[in-house]
Amino acid sequence: MNLNYSMTPPVTFSKTITLFYVLIGVMVILCLPRTGHAVFIENMAGSTKAISLANTVTAAPPGMMSIQSNPAGLSELPEGKIFMQGVTLPWLQITKKFEADKDWDGIFGEWGPQEGQIHDPVAGKEDTNKCGVMYIPILNRTANFLIAPTAGLSSRKPGSRWTFAIANYAPFGGGMDHETGSPNNYGVKKLYVQHLIYAAPAVSFQVTPTLALGLAVGAGQTALGAKIHQRTPNELVALTRVLGDATQDLEIPVVSELTLPPPWFGGGIGPYDHSMNFDLHVRDDFSPNYNLGLLWKPKKWFSFGMVYQSEITARLSGGYNFIYSEMFQKQVAWQGSSPMLIITAAMLDLPTTAVPYQSGDIRTTQIFPQRIQTGIKVKPTKKLSLLFDVHWADWSTTEYNKFVVDQDIQALQFVKLLGYTHGDRTLYIERNLKDTIHWSTGLEYELTNKLTLRCGYEFRPTSIRDNLYDCQYFVPDLTYLGVGAAVKLPHETTLDLAFGYIYNSSYKVPNNSSTNMNSTDFWYPVYNPYSGLDYEQETRIYMLSFTVQMPFHVFIEQQKHMMHKQQEAIHHLTGAVKKLLGKAEAPEETH
Repeated sequence: MNLNYSMTPPVTFSKTITLFYVLIGVMVILCLPRTGHAVFIENMAGSTKAISLANTVTAAPPGMMSIQSNPAGLSELPEGKIFMQGVTLPWLQITKKFEADKDWDGIFGEWGPQEGQIHDPVAGKEDTNKCGVMYIPILNRTANFLIAPTAGLSSRKPGSRWTFAIANYAPFGGGMDHETGSPNNYGVKKLYVQHLIYAAPAVSFQVTPTLALGLAVGAGQTALGAKIHQRTPNELVALTRVLGDATQDLEIPVVSELTLPPPWFGGGIGPYDHSMNFDLHVRDDFSPNYNLGLLWKPKKWFSFGMVYQSEITARLSGGYNFIYSEMFQKQVAWQGSSPMLIITAAMLDLPTTAVPYQSGDIRTTQIFPQRIQTGIKVKPTKKLSLLFDVHWADWSTTEYNKFVVDQDIQALQFVKLLGYTHGDRTLYIERNLKDTIHWSTGLEYELTNKLTLRCGYEFRPTSIRDNLYDCQYFVPDLTYLGVGAAVKLPHETTLDLAFGYIYNSSYKVPNNSSTNMNSTDFWYPVYNPYSGLDYEQETRIYMLSFTVQMPFHVFIEQQKHMMHKQQEAIHHLTGAVKKLLGKAEAPEETH
């Protein structure tokens, strides 16, 4: 049974009215204020068709990858067994600039932007990540590039209303790495966050000739890793250096050894000194999800689609390392250098034995939010399709990131003195994310029977709040532009091509505006490595994608043909080698 309908008839008055209201809605939304920021890991590289249409595919499902976009769209696939394989190559270029805030007075009048002060070595610098980063399952290692492969297989018996399919894909992912010595390293030197669905069985059912329903269940792996260099431009930290410098030559016989041996605080730590490195690598090898879809086509010229994507809760575990600088170790050792300091350290629960590093087990929870996406497709002419989608994501479920380790961490024991209240074994970062709702639009034009052109636009807001912005995996508002084409090849084979460009030319975070990055407030010392600095970010993401879809028997024949060609090449090569060896070993003629 062929469930696809024929081409549309000429435009009627009712179609014209419908199109008019669609365009009115688009114009109203274009006039709405745009606020918020964007997270680059969300729904970026789902499928080739989705990239070309800027994710506007709910009512125009992308073939096999309907498993992600709208499982009900599997009913649009041809009868028989269909094979799909594709790949997306993203490239992230995020440039971060740091400038001294000329209106900031600095720390104690010694560290800051003013003349005669010790200037922040990061001020006036900028850098771009050198590459992307991704985690490779099974090999348990990272690679300095990004790639999103997809593959799938579907089956529908002739005349059946049931379609079955299975696929793999990556709905969430991103990563970056910076050079050693980059000013970005205090925000994050290396980072990857990804969720790979390695098997997603799915089914769709054609309830009526105009209505299809679908379900996909995904078995996925979540992986997260980071490397961060730490410094603390804070007045209380700077005070340890001031007192350390002032007491370098202070020596009161017997008294000093029993009370406060010089230099105090072991010499102290300056606000711009590198105090430690922190890295972690965690994963959850089974974090399931499901997608529910609906596709309704009451008219040949109108389609309505909706998909619900469930929340993914990943409980990750792995390892961590705190590597302490020599200055930090001296300060810890100083805590145990006299009877009075040992007693004081015990009262304040401070470490007294310096260690070069601490490592062990760490666990955390990562939530990828539930999403609802709905859209329409209108065909005002025989060859033209207009698409419009609305996207909602429940990011407000993430109020914080919390990492729990297996021992008391010396760094966390010290920051309690700076107002940190989450204990010696918990690294806590406030997020307080907010839900997002945005829209996208796309256009398809059938230029010939074998060539269809596509383009799309999406405005991508996100959940992060201005006062909690950081320069890890959060990026500003993004504009998403997509172009692509579908080419029909012989043997019922279709080739989809797409290019996506996602950008924000400039986003600024003025000094003292984010408590997760550049606050100079005394009571926010822990996550503000860029205190006193104005921050600006330029974001550009490029994506190249292609997908091939064909009947499964055609795929098998192609594989047999390729194997035959390889065997012929090996046979010819082996023959040539034997002939050369035969000539080399031939005995010389005797006279």
